[in-house]
Amino acid sequence: MQLQLTSLAQVSKAYGEILATVRARVPAAVIEGVSVQPMAKTGIEVVAGLAHDRTFGPVVMFGLGGIFVEVLNDVAFRVVPLRPRDARAMIREVSGFPTLQGFRGAPPVDLGALEDILSMLSSLAEQRSELHEIDLNPVFAYLAGALAVDARILLA
Repeated sequence: MQLQLTSLAQVSKAYGEILATVRARVPAAVIEGVSVQPMAKTGIEVVAGLAHDRTFGPVVMFGLGGIFVEVLNDVAFRVVPLRPRDARAMIREVSGFPTLQGFRGAPPVDLGALEDILSMLSSLAEQRSELHEIDLNPVFAYLAGALAVDARILLA
Protein backbone atom coordinates (compact mmCIF):
# COMPACT_ATOMS: atom_id res chain seq x y z
CA MET A 1 0.00 0.00 0.00
CA GLN A 2 1.29 3.41 -0.93
CA LEU A 3 -0.18 6.60 0.54
CA GLN A 4 0.08 10.36 0.04
CA LEU A 5 1.05 10.15 -3.63
CA THR A 6 0.71 13.57 -5.23
CA SER A 7 1.93 13.15 -8.81
CA LEU A 8 1.67 10.77 -11.74
CA ALA A 9 5.38 10.03 -11.37
CA GLN A 10 4.88 8.95 -7.75
CA VAL A 11 1.92 6.74 -8.72
CA SER A 12 3.93 5.14 -11.55
CA LYS A 13 6.88 4.49 -9.24
CA ALA A 14 4.59 3.00 -6.56
CA TYR A 15 2.94 0.77 -9.17
CA GLY A 16 6.32 -0.63 -10.19
CA GLU A 17 7.34 -1.18 -6.57
CA ILE A 18 4.08 -2.98 -5.74
CA LEU A 19 4.41 -5.29 -8.75
CA ALA A 20 8.06 -6.03 -7.93
CA THR A 21 7.18 -6.86 -4.32
CA VAL A 22 4.38 -9.22 -5.31
CA ARG A 23 6.53 -10.95 -7.95
CA ALA A 24 9.35 -11.41 -5.43
CA ARG A 25 7.07 -12.87 -2.76
CA VAL A 26 4.75 -14.92 -5.00
CA PRO A 27 6.42 -15.49 -8.38
CA ALA A 28 3.45 -17.47 -9.74
CA ALA A 29 0.92 -14.79 -8.84
CA VAL A 30 -1.41 -13.64 -11.59
CA ILE A 31 -1.59 -9.88 -11.23
CA GLU A 32 -4.69 -8.44 -12.82
CA GLY A 33 -4.03 -4.86 -11.77
CA VAL A 34 -3.83 -2.56 -8.80
CA SER A 35 -6.39 -0.19 -7.35
CA VAL A 36 -5.57 3.51 -7.27
CA GLN A 37 -7.92 5.57 -5.11
CA PRO A 38 -7.97 9.21 -4.07
CA MET A 39 -6.81 9.88 -0.52
CA ALA A 40 -9.76 10.03 1.84
CA LYS A 41 -10.21 13.09 3.96
CA THR A 42 -9.42 12.20 7.58
CA GLY A 43 -12.39 11.90 9.89
CA ILE A 44 -13.12 10.50 13.32
CA GLU A 45 -11.88 6.89 13.20
CA VAL A 46 -14.29 4.15 14.17
CA VAL A 47 -14.28 0.40 13.60
CA ALA A 48 -17.16 -1.79 12.53
CA GLY A 49 -17.15 -5.49 11.93
CA LEU A 50 -18.74 -8.87 11.82
CA ALA A 51 -17.50 -11.97 13.63
CA HIS A 52 -18.76 -15.43 14.52
CA ASP A 53 -19.26 -16.32 18.14
CA ARG A 54 -19.31 -20.05 18.95
CA THR A 55 -22.38 -19.66 21.12
CA PHE A 56 -24.35 -16.86 19.47
CA GLY A 57 -23.37 -17.10 15.81
CA PRO A 58 -22.81 -13.91 13.82
CA VAL A 59 -22.30 -10.74 15.85
CA VAL A 60 -21.78 -7.15 14.76
CA MET A 61 -19.14 -5.02 16.48
CA PHE A 62 -18.65 -1.25 16.78
CA GLY A 63 -16.06 0.91 18.53
CA LEU A 64 -13.54 3.66 18.22
CA GLY A 65 -11.15 2.84 15.40
CA GLY A 66 -7.50 2.96 14.56
CA ILE A 67 -5.21 2.24 17.47
CA PHE A 68 -7.97 3.00 19.99
CA VAL A 69 -9.74 -0.29 19.38
CA GLU A 70 -6.55 -2.10 20.36
CA VAL A 71 -5.53 0.16 23.24
CA LEU A 72 -8.90 0.91 24.83
CA ASN A 73 -10.91 -2.13 23.72
CA ASP A 74 -13.93 0.18 23.76
CA VAL A 75 -16.33 -1.88 21.64
CA ALA A 76 -19.95 -2.98 21.64
CA PHE A 77 -21.38 -6.22 20.23
CA ARG A 78 -24.86 -7.31 19.16
CA VAL A 79 -26.16 -10.61 17.86
CA VAL A 80 -27.46 -10.64 14.27
CA PRO A 81 -30.07 -9.67 13.19
CA LEU A 82 -29.74 -6.04 14.26
CA ARG A 83 -32.74 -3.79 14.47
CA PRO A 84 -32.25 -0.05 13.95
CA ARG A 85 -32.51 0.51 17.71
CA ASP A 86 -29.69 -2.02 18.26
CA ALA A 87 -27.32 -0.16 15.93
CA ARG A 88 -28.25 3.12 17.60
CA ALA A 89 -27.63 1.68 21.09
CA MET A 90 -24.27 0.13 20.14
CA ILE A 91 -22.86 3.45 19.02
CA ARG A 92 -24.03 5.21 22.15
CA GLU A 93 -22.78 2.55 24.55
CA VAL A 94 -19.05 2.91 23.80
CA SER A 95 -17.32 5.17 26.29
CA GLY A 96 -15.80 7.14 23.39
CA PHE A 97 -19.27 8.23 22.23
CA PRO A 98 -18.70 11.89 23.25
CA THR A 99 -15.96 12.02 20.61
CA LEU A 100 -18.62 11.32 17.97
CA GLN A 101 -20.90 14.07 19.27
CA GLY A 102 -18.33 16.77 18.61
CA PHE A 103 -15.47 17.28 20.99
CA ARG A 104 -13.06 20.18 21.55
CA GLY A 105 -14.31 22.11 18.55
CA ALA A 106 -14.62 19.14 16.19
CA PRO A 107 -18.00 18.79 14.47
CA PRO A 108 -20.30 15.90 15.38
CA VAL A 109 -20.33 12.93 13.04
CA ASP A 110 -23.19 11.51 11.02
CA LEU A 111 -24.50 8.92 13.48
CA GLY A 112 -27.12 7.78 10.97
CA ALA A 113 -24.38 6.81 8.50
CA LEU A 114 -22.67 4.72 11.21
CA GLU A 115 -25.98 3.07 12.11
CA ASP A 116 -26.47 2.24 8.42
CA ILE A 117 -23.05 0.56 8.25
CA LEU A 118 -23.89 -1.64 11.24
CA SER A 119 -27.28 -2.52 9.75
CA MET A 120 -25.65 -3.43 6.43
CA LEU A 121 -23.15 -5.69 8.17
CA SER A 122 -26.04 -7.45 9.89
CA SER A 123 -27.87 -7.87 6.59
CA LEU A 124 -24.75 -9.28 4.95
CA ALA A 125 -24.40 -11.83 7.72
CA GLU A 126 -28.00 -12.91 7.24
CA GLN A 127 -27.67 -13.19 3.47
CA ARG A 128 -24.19 -14.70 3.15
CA SER A 129 -23.46 -17.55 5.56
CA GLU A 130 -19.94 -17.98 4.11
CA LEU A 131 -18.86 -14.66 5.66
CA HIS A 132 -16.81 -15.52 8.71
CA GLU A 133 -15.37 -12.13 9.58
CA ILE A 134 -15.42 -8.55 8.31
CA ASP A 135 -13.19 -5.86 9.75
CA LEU A 136 -13.73 -2.27 8.61
CA ASN A 137 -10.94 -0.32 10.29
CA PRO A 138 -10.75 2.52 10.08
CA VAL A 139 -14.06 3.93 9.01
CA PHE A 140 -13.76 7.71 8.77
CA ALA A 141 -16.90 9.31 10.20
CA TYR A 142 -17.73 12.78 8.89
CA LEU A 143 -20.29 15.48 9.57
CA ALA A 144 -22.10 14.05 6.54
CA GLY A 145 -21.50 10.36 5.81
CA ALA A 146 -18.81 7.82 6.60
CA LEU A 147 -16.21 5.97 4.54
CA ALA A 148 -14.49 2.64 5.19
CA VAL A 149 -10.89 3.14 4.10
CA ASP A 150 -9.61 -0.35 4.90
CA ALA A 151 -11.40 -3.68 4.98
CA ARG A 152 -10.54 -7.30 5.69
CA ILE A 153 -12.97 -10.08 4.85
CA LEU A 154 -12.53 -13.73 5.78
CA LEU A 155 -14.71 -16.44 4.29
CA ALA A 156 -15.64 -19.65 6.13
